[in-house]
Amino acid sequence: MSVEGRSSELRRADAARNDERILEAAKRLLEHSSSATLSDIAAAAGVSRSSVYRRFKDRDQLVAELDARPEDGSVRPARDPLPAGRLGRRRSLALDAIHVFDVVSPALLPEQLVAEAQRIAGVPVALYVLDIDGSHLLHMAGPQRLREKLEAPFAIGPELDAHGIGTLRENLGAGAGVELYALWLRGRATGVFIVFGRSREPLTEMARQAAAAVTLADRYTDVFARAQRRKQPRAAAEIQQSLLPPRIMRVTGAEVAGNVLPTYEVAGDWFDVVENGDGIWITLADGLGSSTRAAAAGAVALGALRASRRSGASIVESLLVMHQTLRELPGPRAEMSAVVAHWDPDSGELALANCGHDAPIILRENGDAEAMPLTPSLGLGGRSTPKPAEATNRLLVGDRLVLFSDGVVGAKEGQAGLGEKGVIEATLRQQGASAADTVREVHRMVRERTQGELSDDATVVCLSVG
Repeated sequence: MSVEGRSSELRRADAARNDERILEAAKRLLEHSSSATLSDIAAAAGVSRSSVYRRFKDRDQLVAELDARPEDGSVRPARDPLPAGRLGRRRSLALDAIHVFDVVSPALLPEQLVAEAQRIAGVPVALYVLDIDGSHLLHMAGPQRLREKLEAPFAIGPELDAHGIGTLRENLGAGAGVELYALWLRGRATGVFIVFGRSREPLTEMARQAAAAVTLADRYTDVFARAQRRKQPRAAAEIQQSLLPPRIMRVTGAEVAGNVLPTYEVAGDWFDVVENGDGIWITLADGLGSSTRAAAAGAVALGALRASRRSGASIVESLLVMHQTLRELPGPRAEMSAVVAHWDPDSGELALANCGHDAPIILRENGDAEAMPLTPSLGLGGRSTPKPAEATNRLLVGDRLVLFSDGVVGAKEGQAGLGEKGVIEATLRQQGASAADTVREVHRMVRERTQGELSDDATVVCLSVG
């Protein structure tokens, strides 16, 4: 066979291999969430977005091919949960996260994961994790053939979404001779395997199991937290980091993304996201000052929120429990503003309760922007008991809810910020933007407006429906 014929055959084999990876990744994602996009599928498959779009003109074509696969007629491209007895896998795993977590010391997990990845790939593999401020990927284990720090401009704090993974893959793959596999779990990646050369077998499933093992092990060791920090945070900032949930979260019918800037110094803001049987709760709070005491007050307030929520309290009741708890703290008054949102994905109903915080904004699918009509109210922890302002609305497919702190709008005297109009402008720069895209763009404009010199925390949280 001629050289040209062998090259053509190799290209066809690569294409078939990519097709299988794409379809397998799509099967896994669509079984659990109808909101998975082609970009999500590309990230989970370990291929570039362009590879997916070359093969499938749209998501409907991909789903049709999945349905037509003779070996698997059980794909459920719907939001409904899998029925009982359908959570298992037909194929054996190259790696089992629970088994790894049980038999490997958490402190040794990075080296063990790299060794296993190299065994499967047959070529050198390195593990990189994201800096807590989202600025860089930091080398953690394996051969250091690339730099110790790789820029990650599309990260949301210490996590990457599908867009960020795709951009990173394209940047690294341009003449570098490397492959990238994201440690992907519930719509976000906390790190990547970088493969130097052509992997003998795909590491897609290995990387997903590694992500689960790392998530489990992270509560038992400091090795991952240490690898994610380029420098030592202030004590208050470290407290703040411990309070924050995943920065990117796939929930029923939507995606939520949020982040706090800066990461290593100021520490007055916090946010919380959780999905319960009754819907999704999102809370954003802004404490007074940036001291360790302010961060500690935030931890106490978050504890009060969770305790009340887990006891069946409403969003209004939860705010009042937070207020009473702050009042009980010794020393100077610990005051903060807070807003709580509750969204029901089945009905689309949105409820808000606010104590002294900036009113959230709704961005409709058609580009209209609505500031929520919340009357001014007292904050939490002061001398007087606040009466939370309440409002209701509906969020449907294509709509976004954006919550932000006063460090974003520049509400304090002498503070640079976007103002409400600037926030709306940032969120509308990309029609149909994801939650992660929205947070990225708002923070990009904040950095631009303040020239990187933030005098207060700038926190943004976005719920993007569909």
